[in-house]
Amino acid sequence: MYAVPDQPIPQPEFNRDRSDTSPIAPPTPLTQRQVPPQRWQVFPAQKAQSQQISQTTALSPLLSQVLINRGIYTPEQAWEFLDPETLLLPSPLDEFPDLNKSLDLLVTAIEGQQQILICGDYDADGMTSTALLMRSLRYLGAPVSYAIPSRMDEGYGINQRIVEDFHAVNGSVLLTVDNGIAAYEPIARARELGLTVILTDHHEVPEKIPPANAILNPKLIDETSPYRGVAGVGVAYILAVCLAQRMGKTQDLTATLLALFTLGTIADLAPLTGVNRRWVKRGLKLLPKSRIPGVQALIEVAGLSEETALKPEAIGFRLGPRINAVGRIADPQIVIDLLTTDDVGVALQRAMQCEEANKLRRQMCEIIEAQAVEWVEEQREKGLLDLVKERVLVVVQPEWHHGVIGIVASRLVERYGVPVFIATYEDKAKKEIRGSARSIPEFNVFEALQFCHDLLGRYGGHRAAGGFSLEANKLRQFKSRLSNFACQHLQPEHLKPLVTVDVEAELGDANFELYSQIDRIHPCGIENPEPVFWTANVTVVEQKVIGKTSSHLKLTLAYSSPTDSDQPKVVMKAIAWRWGMYYPLPRALDIAYKLRLNEWNGRSDIEIELVGVRPATIVKTDQGIRPWSKEVMPPLIPSVSEAIKPEAIEPEAIEPEAIEPEAIEPEAIEPEAIEPEAIEPAAIKPEAIEPEAVVSLPKVMVIPPVAVPTQAAPTSEDNALHVEFYYNKRRYIGTLTHEQGVRQLSIENTEGHLLRVQMGDRATPSPEDRQGTLHIPGQAAQAIDVKDMNYFNLIRAGVSAVEVKQKTQLLMKKDELLIEKNELLAEKDRQITTLKAQVKLMAEKITQLSAEQQTQFAALETKRQAQEDVIQGQESHIDTTLIPAVETQPDVKQQVRQAVGDGVWFCLQAASQKDFQAAYRNYQISYAEGPDADIIDYSEAGVRLGAVIEREVLAPFFHDLYDFLRRQNITEIGGRPLGPNRLYSLDRLPPLLADQWRAFSPEQLSQRSLGKEGVKVKKVKAPEKVSDSERALIAQFLSQWEHPMANCLSKKGRQAASSLDQIGSLCSIASRQEHFLYHWQYDLLRQLIVGKAGKGGLLRQIFAV
Repeated sequence: MYAVPDQPIPQPEFNRDRSDTSPIAPPTPLTQRQVPPQRWQVFPAQKAQSQQISQTTALSPLLSQVLINRGIYTPEQAWEFLDPETLLLPSPLDEFPDLNKSLDLLVTAIEGQQQILICGDYDADGMTSTALLMRSLRYLGAPVSYAIPSRMDEGYGINQRIVEDFHAVNGSVLLTVDNGIAAYEPIARARELGLTVILTDHHEVPEKIPPANAILNPKLIDETSPYRGVAGVGVAYILAVCLAQRMGKTQDLTATLLALFTLGTIADLAPLTGVNRRWVKRGLKLLPKSRIPGVQALIEVAGLSEETALKPEAIGFRLGPRINAVGRIADPQIVIDLLTTDDVGVALQRAMQCEEANKLRRQMCEIIEAQAVEWVEEQREKGLLDLVKERVLVVVQPEWHHGVIGIVASRLVERYGVPVFIATYEDKAKKEIRGSARSIPEFNVFEALQFCHDLLGRYGGHRAAGGFSLEANKLRQFKSRLSNFACQHLQPEHLKPLVTVDVEAELGDANFELYSQIDRIHPCGIENPEPVFWTANVTVVEQKVIGKTSSHLKLTLAYSSPTDSDQPKVVMKAIAWRWGMYYPLPRALDIAYKLRLNEWNGRSDIEIELVGVRPATIVKTDQGIRPWSKEVMPPLIPSVSEAIKPEAIEPEAIEPEAIEPEAIEPEAIEPEAIEPEAIEPAAIKPEAIEPEAVVSLPKVMVIPPVAVPTQAAPTSEDNALHVEFYYNKRRYIGTLTHEQGVRQLSIENTEGHLLRVQMGDRATPSPEDRQGTLHIPGQAAQAIDVKDMNYFNLIRAGVSAVEVKQKTQLLMKKDELLIEKNELLAEKDRQITTLKAQVKLMAEKITQLSAEQQTQFAALETKRQAQEDVIQGQESHIDTTLIPAVETQPDVKQQVRQAVGDGVWFCLQAASQKDFQAAYRNYQISYAEGPDADIIDYSEAGVRLGAVIEREVLAPFFHDLYDFLRRQNITEIGGRPLGPNRLYSLDRLPPLLADQWRAFSPEQLSQRSLGKEGVKVKKVKAPEKVSDSERALIAQFLSQWEHPMANCLSKKGRQAASSLDQIGSLCSIASRQEHFLYHWQYDLLRQLIVGKAGKGGLLRQIFAV
């Protein structure tokens, strides 16, 4: 996203202040308590879409809603997001217009040993980009050096000094990274001096573009391109990898460069979408095992474990700041040396320097922030600053460090909720001012600076942040102009920090399961922020300020579910960074939060990080009726206050705190806790009760057996069953009707042709029972022979589809009844728990009762036990009222996942997963009717499996092969043309992979059953059409192809060719209408694709499981 000189400060480590034992301050009166001034923006709930995505991806519905909030609306989009490796990427050579030209210039320079200078930048993006190109160009044999401008003396980007100095040492090629798109004069000067200039940048493109020889900038390519969001290090990575491919030297280089790409992309806050998400997700796995000594040293000094280093926040909050700190207040050469050296000792020394710079940066930020806040509050007290009126905050103070004021600006935006322009003087005479800006969503910093362009010396940036310089005597005009612009674009309601909230959750949902599922939507960052949940009406049980400056809040929160009174109270720890000023918070709050894993002394706990609070929402629990009940059930037993009249007992006999609900621990109320023989008459103190006291005993209500409604017979309006199915790769709509004892199946194709079949009266009709007519638009109906194989198999497919839907509906009905049963049983348990709690409370008072009251109490216990018996009896009654369900069908999806393995399953496209399930379901239906090889056809299941191979193997191979060959002006291979819209068959692939392989005998494939000798194969040779030069091209393609199957096809060419040829032969049989795919053939096809007993299979070979 935004590459600006300054980045937001990382938040402190979660367990940093665990040892703090600062005392809890005295409670503040409720009227004095305050919450942070915020405005919440909560995404609307999309329950139907969320449920659909959740069922498809096995994500929590909470996280499915998060995906919808990110613009992911369908299960297919969700699968692509969760597994970005399935996306087919266009070639960068097709996306970046000047990439080919850049490669030509660099190849010429390397071959001619011309001097190359990399001009980088001093932020994390610029430094990692510089290190990445230094490593790659050195590896490729180029004489290369680098230069980074001084942050304090020269500012951002390439300048005239760098150009002149490079020309003076006979330099040839000037290569910018993360800068240069706005540097017209230095680039023009370089061209005047005869230098070749390759400009790589990712910032906004100005109206006047520098006259470079080649420009690589994602802002110049199509907005829909997956490469659009790459940062400067992303452009450098694309250039380096393409250059290595052009020179045929990618081995041992790509993984190293990917680690630097990941580090720079996350540290620069680039959007984690498109190709960034794909490569960062891949790079996070490589980073902890990186062979770059500097990366390992940085991980070590940051105190990260190997597991922690896999998390994006570890880079964003731990590694990135240590790199950025050097660029802000030290020499960028430290980081370049760190990331380019192969000497472990030098790497560790440079990492320690990064650590020291980061500590100093944090101290400077704390001091400058405190001084800025003090100045703002003084101005407000004096009436000299009204942020509501001015709508922008401009702070200028002497002797602040340029390198960290941008971080302080971000904190002031968080504190005051207005755009902040913060600056300091560049000279002791206070004549020149230089500063940074940070914004809120409704305010465009770059447009605001443009509005003041005549007052500024230099400026730049984007919507959210920017940098500027001006003469001190223009400061008053600058403030006035900014306030004028802010008043035009901001309303008073905008002047509060914005908290964007994804979805409402109960606090009990914040558990390890949800936290582990969040890993599936990682990496999180810009345009894919971490999920923010919110929970209503949470109680603050305990709170205290922590940290050296008491700037943070640590809280203990409690929550009771408003929808489920049986759910135990949830208690969780929470942290609120930089909220010490709001201590103490009110007792009842709505909270917005993220989940965090707090690891301490070998123990891991889920804790929450507060990002927003507001006064509690009153949750009304008496609205609505539970779905299984037609009326609200009255309480079984009145409360203790109703059972024992207050006037009947002396005041000192009742301790109010003993009757508090929270004093009852359900797990402590065991039936054996009350023993009748333990209630001795001597333990009763008659004097504690007035003689006239009367105890009103509670009445016990016996619940009658619950009647479960039976399913009503279908009427003439709802007796039709509709189903969609596929046969021979064509779509049909089937409709089954049942009127007056006659069943009729109608099958309609996409052309409007209608086949009607009367099914007869028997439950399982034979073909002789069926009568069929064919209706074609514009023609008279004609009788057809349903025993004709063309119609017979179509009708069988339709009947099978109808049966599947009927069974599915019955299973769903059974599930609904089971849910109802579980709810009733839960209600039973709740009632029993309530009874036990009431008895427990009364037992505590038993010593104060008379002998007569003891008798009454014993009677109450007897009635309670009787009611418990009645309630428990309902369980068996509920079981007997459940309608007989069809035999439970196995979970097809789980079967497929178990067969192929999760390693393969999550690599498959959503459509392939559906085809797999359809194939297994079709097989189960057919096989359940009896595996008779003479009449059972498994072609539909075979066609579905074939579609998987076409989609997962054939399509990506020929699509990417075509792109590869097209760049070399080759449009055919093996004597057959290639093209983007051509259809390919499986028989085209084996000759491209091997010169010979093993194939099935055609005679054997024509048999209805497999003989005792088993499957026979024979060697076949590839046709002569594939030349040696074409095989060399394919080998080159496979060596560069970034697809999991590339390794399999290149190293196991003959084995893969054999599997593909055999799969193709079986799929060919399945696709032909005149042939049957017999049981043994389908079983063999399935083994070839998915293997057997968790081993073998083409897909396992491809995805290296």
